[in-house]
Amino acid sequence: MLHVVFGAGQVGGAVAKGLLEAGHRVRIVRRRDAPVPDGAELCLGDARDPAFVKKASEGAAVIYHCMNPSAYTTKAWESEFPAMGEAMIAAALAHKARLVCLDNLYGYGIQSEKRRENSPMLAEGPKGKVRVAWDARLRGQAGLRFVVGRAGDFFGPGADQALFSPKMLQDLRAGKSVWLVGDPAAVHAFSFVPEVARSLVRLGTAENSVEGQVFHLPVIQLAPAELLAHLAKALGVPAHYHSLPGWVLRMFGPFGGLLGELSETAYQWDRPFLVDDQLFRGRFPGSPTVEEAARQTAAGLA
Repeated sequence: MLHVVFGAGQVGGAVAKGLLEAGHRVRIVRRRDAPVPDGAELCLGDARDPAFVKKASEGAAVIYHCMNPSAYTTKAWESEFPAMGEAMIAAALAHKARLVCLDNLYGYGIQSEKRRENSPMLAEGPKGKVRVAWDARLRGQAGLRFVVGRAGDFFGPGADQALFSPKMLQDLRAGKSVWLVGDPAAVHAFSFVPEVARSLVRLGTAENSVEGQVFHLPVIQLAPAELLAHLAKALGVPAHYHSLPGWVLRMFGPFGGLLGELSETAYQWDRPFLVDDQLFRGRFPGSPTVEEAARQTAAGLA
């Protein structure tokens, strides 16, 4: 059985490795040439090109969409993400393959309660609206065998683009004070990268009853300062940090740049950002604790 993984960044490479370890044939599709796990096939090309995506996924039983746009900008999200999505949908339909989609929580926007899979999609920012449109597109396509796994903010091995990145933890280990965003005491939904990858593999290899559903992948819910404390303990160092208030991000919104782009999601960090993940946990039990995740993160730090 062939599993085709589009994207080999923070999550895709780990998905491919997990599939290989389970004995599956794996093909990784990515933009640029780079090392892939031993045993995986590699195919290079542009995932926005429907003809290329169809050819690259030929023979697939399952297609994994783990790709993000090339830049964290509204322009890239609004132009690249729909193009990649349409190509993935067309390929999945052509090959009668299951389409497993990694998603985030942007589409929910500000909610007064825990985000559940059936919560309304209230996003007001442009990147959130891209995700809302993607959700509607998947649900509206007749004959599409899709399943969605939504994750929180990443931490752990491979989380190179996250707040709790390896670079941040290297600074922490070196005794430096690191930066947190928003209210460091507000409980937040974090996702451990290896568990995100394992969860996508579970969705890709599960029975057909998962199809047509959205699942919140397992999250670890605690304040950023608490997560930092767990990681610092695992590294054997004190947890020193500064905090960048959410209003600073909002102030930069009109001026563009990275801080301007981040202003759209400032609401996720200056108040509790909670997720109900019991639908997934009830079907696929056994996720690591924050202590286990912190130990693995520390052990994998270069």
